[in-house]
Amino acid sequence: MNSGGAEALKAAIRRSLFLIVLLVLLGIVSVNAFKQLRGPRYAASARVLISPTSLTQVITNTVPPFIDPNRIEATARALAGSPEVYKGAAQRTGGSLGTASEMQSATSVSGGTDDDILTFTAQGSDPGRTVGIVNAVANAYIVWRAALKRDTIRTTESEVAAKLDALPPNDPARPDLQSLLNKLGALDTATAGDTQLVASAKSAGKTSPAPVKDTLLGFSIGLVIALLVVALREAVDTTVRSESDIEELLSAPVLATVRTLPRRTRMVTYGRHEAAFSDTYALLAANLAQARPDSKPMVLALTSAVSREGKTTTAANLAVSLARRGSSVLLADFDFRKPALSDLFQIPRDSPGVLQVLNGSARLEEVLWSVTLTGARPRVSRNGALPAKAAGVSTNGKETDPSGGSLVLLPSGGAVRSQSGTLSQRLGPLLKQLRVRADFVIIDTPPALLTVEMAELSRLIDDVLVVVRQGRVTQRSLRSLSRQARSWPAEVTGAVLTDAPAGEEQYAYYGSR
Repeated sequence: MNSGGAEALKAAIRRSLFLIVLLVLLGIVSVNAFKQLRGPRYAASARVLISPTSLTQVITNTVPPFIDPNRIEATARALAGSPEVYKGAAQRTGGSLGTASEMQSATSVSGGTDDDILTFTAQGSDPGRTVGIVNAVANAYIVWRAALKRDTIRTTESEVAAKLDALPPNDPARPDLQSLLNKLGALDTATAGDTQLVASAKSAGKTSPAPVKDTLLGFSIGLVIALLVVALREAVDTTVRSESDIEELLSAPVLATVRTLPRRTRMVTYGRHEAAFSDTYALLAANLAQARPDSKPMVLALTSAVSREGKTTTAANLAVSLARRGSSVLLADFDFRKPALSDLFQIPRDSPGVLQVLNGSARLEEVLWSVTLTGARPRVSRNGALPAKAAGVSTNGKETDPSGGSLVLLPSGGAVRSQSGTLSQRLGPLLKQLRVRADFVIIDTPPALLTVEMAELSRLIDDVLVVVRQGRVTQRSLRSLSRQARSWPAEVTGAVLTDAPAGEEQYAYYGSR
């Protein structure tokens, strides 16, 4: 298995770890409960020797042709499973130990592979009955094998006697036939066969419940079932799971992989989560800054195939990281269906924004909010009117960081059910105003496959960054987005994989000091 396959296997196990543990525990509990409810079980064994040299060979002083020992052993085990053996055992015991079929279902035969001994083992809930069954079956097997030999000898003896009677008195073949007939008669009088009981069962040992053995059995069963379920789950799962999936479907590089964010936390470039996540967004910002031609202003739209893939969170943290690199950044909320940047930065929902600028009820300078770049959380103020304790120098619509960067937020100004043609026509002049105000204009847009906004914006912007949440979007949806993006004038500069499980090396790095 190559490294890629190993990583995929580890990722699949991590995704289904809870299910695997649950099924293993269920297997352990189920096996132990079954064994306890079934009650005690006992086993007894008897051993029978299979002679490799038959009595016929000894009396007739003949050497048979070579026969594979494995074949002899396999034949002996097959004969031990004959119903005739268990019929004889049931008749000899008078049915006191059960019918022939009951005795056969309680008995198993093993051995004969490394030695010439067959081991008969009987299992049951009554130790005395178990001992009786195994001894009766072993003796019945010996008797039945001897009867088979005797029947064969008598049949041969009758055929030789008939040939001898048919020959003339002076025929030269008569002495040989008479000698053979005498040997067959001697074999017929011998009652012993080529099998012998070497160890009968004296007592039965308790085999179940056995907590340790049952636990291991339950663990094995649960693990096998869990792995099969995981394999089936992965086989039918068509969601995007890795960077290679994204790059293959979008034909664009993955510029950053963001591991799963802490619960109920979205701004991870501030506060106690900054150390663990800021480098990821800083790397994304660096990759985008290098793609900026001749330091010209860049208008970058963030979109996704479907909802809840993390594009708003990515846009906000990316804007902060770009500003901390010393760039002036303007973050605009163009998701008029479900605007989220206002809530993320704790701006009043009724604050004017893009929609008011587009309909002419407000000027751009009146709806901008400055965002601080330091501290435990982002602080915002309208038109640069920051609190006295805020770091940096306040300007009109910009809050500067010691690094020289600034971040300004342009909220959506509300929500609309659908985007009208008039609204779309006014986006062009607004974007021209935004472009001259910042080095980077980051636009949060609706999902590209669900709304028309991204298709209309694509002729007004420079680049598109696609956000893909691991395990959220299907490969089919991402492939549809890729086909749609081919008609966009703007270029898909790359993708961001979000909600990715952290690898062992990441845990080791961030978990050490």
